[in-house]
Amino acid sequence: MRRLFALSLVALLPALAARAADDKWTTVKGRIVWDAAKGAPPARAAIQATKDQEVCAKDPDFKTEEWVVSPKGGIKNVVVWLAPEPPAGGAKAKDLPPFAAKDINPALAKPAKPNVEIDQPCCRFIPHVLAAQEGQTMTIKNSAPVPHNAKWTSRENGEINPLVPAGGQFKVQAPLKAERFPINVECSIHPWMKAYVWVFKHPYFAVTDDDGNFEIKDAPVMGGKLRLVAWQDNGFLGGREGRMGQSITVKPGTVDLGDIKFTTGK
Repeated sequence: MRRLFALSLVALLPALAARAADDKWTTVKGRIVWDAAKGAPPARAAIQATKDQEVCAKDPDFKTEEWVVSPKGGIKNVVVWLAPEPPAGGAKAKDLPPFAAKDINPALAKPAKPNVEIDQPCCRFIPHVLAAQEGQTMTIKNSAPVPHNAKWTSRENGEINPLVPAGGQFKVQAPLKAERFPINVECSIHPWMKAYVWVFKHPYFAVTDDDGNFEIKDAPVMGGKLRLVAWQDNGFLGGREGRMGQSITVKPGTVDLGDIKFTTGK
C-alpha cells in the first residue's frame, strides 16, 4: 500500500509543479473607452495635404488620429502596460520600479518577433502608435510611390533622419533601447505625418485595437497587486499623475478589468 501511495505521489508531482508554475502568472485584459460624461468624442477631421495630394487622396482614412474612437466608444491606439507596485512608505517615487528578471515569464524573455515595422503607404505612418520591446530591431518602410523621410530625436535611441525612397525601406542600425517616454516620429516632407514609438524593457504591454480592447498575457502575480498605466496622443490616463499608473488587483488565470474610462485630467 505504501509503495502504491508513493508511486501515485511521484506521478502527481509533474502536474503539481505545472499548477504551481501557472499560479505565478496572470493575463490582464480590458477595454479603454471614451468617457461619455464629457460629451461626444472629438471628431476626426480630414487632413489638409499640402504636398502629393494625389497620393494622399488614395488613403480612405486620411484623417487626424489624435482621438480614434469607435461607434461603441472604444479608443484605438492607447498604449497600456504593467509595472510592479512601488515599495510602501518612504519618499514618493518618481518612476515605477522595473520588473526583475525572475518576474518575466520565460516564454516571453525574448520578443516573439525580432523586428517591428512602420510603413508609409500613402501620407500617414501606419501604425500611428507602435510598442516594442528592448532588443527588437526596427524597419521603416515606404510603400508609397513618392519619397518620405522619418525623423526622430530621442534620449536612448539617438537621432535619425533618413530619406526613404519610393518603394524603399530604412533599417534602424542599432537594436531599440527602452525609453521613458515615446519617440516622436515625423516626416519633414509631409509635416502633418506623425507617429509614436514606445520601447519597453519588459514584454507586459499592448496597444488597443479598433474598439479599445487590450490583453497582456503571462504577467507575474507578484502578491496580487500590479500597476496599470495607459497613454495616448493626449497624455496619460489620469493626467500627469497617471504616469505612475493605477493599482489593480490580479490573480492567477485571467483578470478582466472591463471598461476603463480614459481621461487625461484636462
